[in-house]
Amino acid sequence: MKIKIDERTYEGSGMEILDQLRLASFDPIEFPDAESYLWQLRSNFIRATDLDCALPDSGLERQARAMFALLAKAGAMEVLDDG
Repeated sequence: MKIKIDERTYEGSGMEILDQLRLASFDPIEFPDAESYLWQLRSNFIRATDLDCALPDSGLERQARAMFALLAKAGAMEVLDDG
């Protein structure tokens, strides 16, 4: 998976990209893992867009991919599927 935010492209699995974004933007103490960051991102998305943000019940990878798809749909980033 590839995601382009502004001029930077992130590559990896959904979970790896989520972790790259977390580490680049926050103190690891604030969000100690990708899952805590995902739920904060989800909460911010709901507040900012007033849209529903249902994520799959299982698997952080599936949840991260679903979150990125919702962000792309809202125009927050470009998701480039390379395979």
